[in-house]
Amino acid sequence: MAQYELSLYDYWRIVKRRKFILFFTFTSVMLSTWIFTSMQTLVFQSVSTVKVEPSLIVPGIATEAAGWDVLTAINTEVKIIKSAVVAERTAHMLKLINEKTTPAKKQEILESIQSKIDAERTPDTNLIRITCISSDPEETARLANATAEVYIEKGVEDRSRRARELREFIQKQMVDAEVKLKDSEDKVKKFSENNNTKGIGNSLTMKLLDLQTKRTDLLKNYTAHHPDVVMIDRQIESMEDQLKQLPKEELEYARLIRDLRLNEELYTMLAKRYKEAQISEADRDQSAFIVTPAMAPTAPIKPNKFANYSIGVLIGIFMGFIFALLIEHLDTSIGTIEDVETYMQIPVIGIIPRVETEFHKKYGIGFSLGQESTDAELRAKLIVYHSSKSPFVESYHTLRTNIKFAKEESFTSGSTMLFTSAGVMEGKTLTSINFALAAAQTGIKTMYVEMDLRRPSIHKVFGIKRVPGFTDCVLGKKHLNEVIRGTTDFLLGELALEKLLKTPGLENLKILPCGTIPPNPVDVLNSPYVSTMIEELKKQFDLIIFDCPPVLLFADTMVVSKYADTCVLVYRVGRIPRGALKRTKDQLINAKAKVVGIVLNDIKSTDMEPRYGYYYAYKYYSKDEKTSKVK
Repeated sequence: MAQYELSLYDYWRIVKRRKFILFFTFTSVMLSTWIFTSMQTLVFQSVSTVKVEPSLIVPGIATEAAGWDVLTAINTEVKIIKSAVVAERTAHMLKLINEKTTPAKKQEILESIQSKIDAERTPDTNLIRITCISSDPEETARLANATAEVYIEKGVEDRSRRARELREFIQKQMVDAEVKLKDSEDKVKKFSENNNTKGIGNSLTMKLLDLQTKRTDLLKNYTAHHPDVVMIDRQIESMEDQLKQLPKEELEYARLIRDLRLNEELYTMLAKRYKEAQISEADRDQSAFIVTPAMAPTAPIKPNKFANYSIGVLIGIFMGFIFALLIEHLDTSIGTIEDVETYMQIPVIGIIPRVETEFHKKYGIGFSLGQESTDAELRAKLIVYHSSKSPFVESYHTLRTNIKFAKEESFTSGSTMLFTSAGVMEGKTLTSINFALAAAQTGIKTMYVEMDLRRPSIHKVFGIKRVPGFTDCVLGKKHLNEVIRGTTDFLLGELALEKLLKTPGLENLKILPCGTIPPNPVDVLNSPYVSTMIEELKKQFDLIIFDCPPVLLFADTMVVSKYADTCVLVYRVGRIPRGALKRTKDQLINAKAKVVGIVLNDIKSTDMEPRYGYYYAYKYYSKDEKTSKVK
C-alpha cells in the first residue's frame, strides 16, 4: 500500500471522524481533574512581615566589630523563628499546651506548629516574612501573628538577660577593683609616711613610658636607624641612667604610684560600664517590629482550581488527540476513497452519502444507528422519500452510469447484477433496492430478486408479503408470475402513498421476495430450477438485480455469482477490517464473479476529500428548490 504524509486536512478528518474519542477522553480527564481537585484539602496562607534591626541583636557590640554582616545576622534570626523554642512559646501563648500536657502530646503540637510556620528573608532588605499554612483560615493568621509577637518578645528578653548578666559581671569586678584600689592607696600613704621621698622617680618613670610609646609609634613607619628613632633611643638611655642613679626608695615609690593609677583607671572604667549596663537593662529596646500583621485569608492557595482546570483542558485535548491518532492508526478498516482504490485495486463506482433521517434530526444524532436498526429507518432512506435533485438520489444515478461504462453496454436484454458485501450491516439491501428504484425511474424494466434467504428484509421495508416468493417458485410450489410483486402491492404496502404517486417509473420495478425460508439455502440456490427461472426473468426484464447475503459469512453469493453478469461490492467505510474486504474480493474473483467495482455506502464528509462536492451540491440544489418555490 502506498505511503503518504498526513496533511492538515487529514488531521482535521481524523479529528472529525474520531470526535467521540476526543469528547470521551476530554470528558474523562476533566472529570478526573474535578474529582482530584475536590478531594484535595483546602490550604490557606497568611503572612506577617517583621522588620529586624541587626545592630540591636547583640547589645553593646557592633556587628561589624564582631565579624558579622547584616545577611548573616538576619539569616540567624530566620532560623530562630523556625526553632522549637519559639514554637513552644507560641503554643503557650495560644494556650495549646500547659504544665499538664504530656511530653508526647507536647512534641506532637510543637512539630505541627513548626510544619505550618516558615520564615524567609525578603531579598535586599532587613524584612522577614513569617508564613503560616493551614487548612483553617483563622488559624493561619492567629499562628503567624503569635509567632511574630513571640519572636519579638523573645528578642527583648534575650537582650535584657544579656544586659543583666553583663551588669552582674561588672559589679563583681568593681568590688575586686575597689579592694585593690584601697590597698594601693594604703601602701602609697604608708610608704610616704615612712620615707622622705619627693616623687622624682615617679616623674622619670612616666617620662620613660612616654618615650617608649613614641619609639613604638615611629617604628611603624621608620627603621631603627632613622634620626628620630636614634634620638628617642638616646633619650631612653638617658632616662634609664637617671633611674639607676636614684635612691631605692624613689624607685619603690614610683612603682606604688604606678599601681595606684592603674587601679584608679580600672575602677573608673568599670564604674562607667556598670552605669551603661544598668541603663541597657532598664531600656527594653526591641530588635524587631511587626510591619504588616497577618490577615485571615479569604481564598485558599491550594488547590488552585484555575491552574488545575487549565492543565486538565490542555491534557484532555492533547490526550484526546493522541488517542484519536492511536485508534486511527490501529484501525484496520479503510478510511478514505483513495485508500479503498489503492488497496482493493478496483475502482470506486459509487459514493452514497450519509442521509439524516427524521430521527437523527429530531434528537441531533450525527451518526448512523445501523442500516438495519429498524424498518422505519430503512424505509426513510429509500430514494422515493427524497427530492430527485438531492445528492442522495443523484448518487444512485451516478452509480448506474459508472456501472454502464464499466460494462461497456446498456442495461438491456436481461442484464444481471449482483449486490453483496463482506459482512452484515454494510447497507447492501438498501443500496441494491435504491439502485433498482433509480434504474426504474429512467425507464429500465427492473426486477429485484431477494437472494438473501437467511435474513430477508425487503418485504418489511415495502410492507409486502414475503410468502410466496423466490424459494416457493424454485421448489415448484408457485408459478413465477404468482410471486412477483408490482405497483399494486407497493401501493397497498406501508410506503407513503403520496411519495409513491410522485415517483415516476415505479411501474417499471418488480420485486421477487424471498419466500419461505428454507432449512438449507445453498441447496435451493444450487437447484437447476434457479437457472431456468432466471432465464425466464431475462426475457421479461432489462435489468435483474440479485440481493445476496454477505460473502464472508455464507457461500450463497458464490453460488449466485455464476448467474450474474456483474458483481458490485458494497462497503461501509470503517465497518470491517481491510483484510476482510480484500478477502471478500478474492473469493468473488475465485468464484469467477465479474467484480466491476465497489460502492462506498454511508459516506460522511470526514471520509471524503475536499474535491468531492456532494455537500456543496446539496446546498446548491436546496437553494435552487427554495428559489423555485418562491417564484
